[in-house]
Amino acid sequence: MQKKPDRVPHVSFFVTWKILDAGYKLSEAMNDYAIMEKVVRRHQEEYGFDAIFEYGGPNAIRIPAALGGTTYSINDEAGTVNYKDKAICEHDELEELAADPQKFFYEKGMARKYPCWADGTVTAEDVQRAIDEQSKFIQYHMNITRIMNEEYGMPNFTAPNGFAYAGLDFLFNTIRGIKGLSIDMRRDPAKGEEAIAALNELYFTPGLNVLKNAPEGPNMDYCFDYDITLLCHTILNQKQFERFLWPDLKAVLDVLAEKKKTLRLFMEGSSKRFWEYLKDYPKGMITMHPEQDDVFDVRKELPNCAILGGMPVSLLGNGTRQQCLDRTKLLCDELGKDGGFILCQDKMVSFRNDANPENVHAVCEFVREYRP
Repeated sequence: MQKKPDRVPHVSFFVTWKILDAGYKLSEAMNDYAIMEKVVRRHQEEYGFDAIFEYGGPNAIRIPAALGGTTYSINDEAGTVNYKDKAICEHDELEELAADPQKFFYEKGMARKYPCWADGTVTAEDVQRAIDEQSKFIQYHMNITRIMNEEYGMPNFTAPNGFAYAGLDFLFNTIRGIKGLSIDMRRDPAKGEEAIAALNELYFTPGLNVLKNAPEGPNMDYCFDYDITLLCHTILNQKQFERFLWPDLKAVLDVLAEKKKTLRLFMEGSSKRFWEYLKDYPKGMITMHPEQDDVFDVRKELPNCAILGGMPVSLLGNGTRQQCLDRTKLLCDELGKDGGFILCQDKMVSFRNDANPENVHAVCEFVREYRP
């Protein structure tokens, strides 16, 4: 937003779709890092994006599988992977969780995720196997990031600053689930706040302190200094947002503003009802990536924010080649003519029919040549 680029940049938000597009089954690539590397290489060689959001990491199925966990459900025939929304803490256990989160996770949470933990048959070897799988997962990502950077000239996406994981998001994603957290905030919100505070001491506050100690200014080796993906806001009304989430989100945004750093903010579902909280941050600090909201509304309501997105997955999958090109040109002309716009898909492209490869080729080729 400070200097107009020569053309509109184009980012890949293709996730499990690129496995299917490469001709592999999901279970093959997600269980074999050598295959996943081939998938990522092929994705860039085939389409030529300017940056790729992820290199095969959202579904780390080998780590929980090492302990006999069934967190993920893969259907190779349908080409789908699902994450089971399961509470590992009940509503009447929130006080126990708040008193000592680590103790609760070890004694109760793990048993509700892993049968071997519940029946007492878990061994030191089982735990070591899971730790080894986590190490292999980290090693794969370090290696594929290096490959894409050195061999393909791909920029790194997010700088390794401290990550402040908000307690509410942790409750939503891992501990209480969608249904459970919805009940907590209505039945006994004070208990929920206590749990959030305790979880923040474990994850949020240490990450925020690392960010506070980071050097000032953007890291020019990365597309963004920080990345936040929010899902828990989808079940919040205005009052709940202000009470349970905004204080922590604001704390991170204020530090980023103070440090003159940049942020990609992906708010799944609709986030329009919360945009007013973002209006006063410095121009270009926040790059909004709306999933269900209109990108033209974002530009109108949040002129201080850059925009990432705009290409509907529904159009890539079901539209004609010309419809995709018309949409791309409109986005480049209306949002990219003065800078501050990065073309990307509005949702994580996951399923086989989410995108037609011919449409993806057409959009990629158009963006590389077009100058709005």
